[in-house]
Amino acid sequence: MDTKNDPFAAQLLTWAGGRSDIKAILRTGSRGRQDGTVDALSDHDIELYTTEPARYEENGDWIRELGAVWVCVGLEGPWENPAWLVFFEGGLKADFQVVPVVRLRELADDGLDELHERGYQILLDREGLAAALPAPTGAAPEAELPDEEEFQQVCAEFWHEIAHLPRYLARGELWIVKARDWTTKELLQTMIEWHAQSHFGPQHDVWHGGTRMREWAAPGVWKRAGGVFADFAPDGCLRAAQATADLFAELSREVARTYGFSYPEAAERAIRPYLNQLPALHD
Repeated sequence: MDTKNDPFAAQLLTWAGGRSDIKAILRTGSRGRQDGTVDALSDHDIELYTTEPARYEENGDWIRELGAVWVCVGLEGPWENPAWLVFFEGGLKADFQVVPVVRLRELADDGLDELHERGYQILLDREGLAAALPAPTGAAPEAELPDEEEFQQVCAEFWHEIAHLPRYLARGELWIVKARDWTTKELLQTMIEWHAQSHFGPQHDVWHGGTRMREWAAPGVWKRAGGVFADFAPDGCLRAAQATADLFAELSREVARTYGFSYPEAAERAIRPYLNQLPALHD
């Protein structure tokens, strides 16, 4: 590949040149997809295919051979492999998956998984193993639409969590409020995803963790997203909770209609008045 305008890739290939165990290097994510979404802050998602994965498991000193490190975190990757998340000096971010070479052969024989189907780039291929991979289609992962039980569980958890907020606000426990509030936002995000897929169809691409939500959410949803967040003041937190409840209730009703689910009206009716004002504290 041409690394003239990609100094990190050039440094990575120079480093790998001195390590015979590294048989192939793939890059995934936005840089691997090459779909026009890369910007100066985009991560480098790197897969190192090696005959010696244990060599990279316990000690991250090898990472410093690639550049000065601000911070790195070692953990277990999705294939029970060593993984390292790194910020290099200057802010460059790279996530490394150190993968046994056999995994590359599995992808070639069994077909691409969801990650690689979105797109990948071959940076190094010493023995032609990566060349045997199928070409990516760029397709999004197949949607996992909710069933009635899962829908009811998300709704129940949402109304249960949001009911906590007024009592903790009344006590001035703002840190706990923020912790509980974030749980309601995660449940709201799930409903926003389901709602988008119910609106556009089950193959509609909703990105992980809310990435690109302004692009994939159904019309009007993103414009309301700002109202569900608040500062550290009790009155603002209560208004944000009300806005969160409004949006969740509206979207979940639409999802219920689309898929023929029953919406838990009784839970909402019970909790809604509780969000209108802070409860009084009595001695």
